[in-house]
Amino acid sequence: MAISQARTKAVAWDPAVLPAPVRVGRGRLAVTAAVQAVGTDLLLTVTGGQAHAGATAVVAPAAGRRQGFGRLAVVPPHKEGPLAEAGALRIAGAAGCVCVAGIHQDAATPQEIKVIVANARAAIDRLAAALAGVPADQRYCRASVPKPSTP
Repeated sequence: MAISQARTKAVAWDPAVLPAPVRVGRGRLAVTAAVQAVGTDLLLTVTGGQAHAGATAVVAPAAGRRQGFGRLAVVPPHKEGPLAEAGALRIAGAAGCVCVAGIHQDAATPQEIKVIVANARAAIDRLAAALAGVPADQRYCRASVPKPSTP
């Protein structure tokens, strides 16, 4: 059986319309949020300090609903779950979203944690505002990609 080499058109976010990563805060309180296209979906990463993947939230936009729906996974003992979920919900209005959050600062005080979380939320809000400003007809592009073959 011959493997098909036919090409098809895939719809994906146009990288040219995606906002640049946003960094909020300074020093050990700095947080960076960035979006990356994954086809018609977006991957949001929220990192700071020693970056890692402590929690993941997957959210799909829900037609006619104020918020999307999805799932959250947190690797114990990490505490980024609520932040990953809030970030994914915030960005999901633009497209389906996966948010991976990982922020670690050794010996962070409760006050520092509050500032770090506020910085993360501010960075996510800035990305969401930038994405909301992209006209619907400019969000996606069509790129030729190899047609997947099945054995």
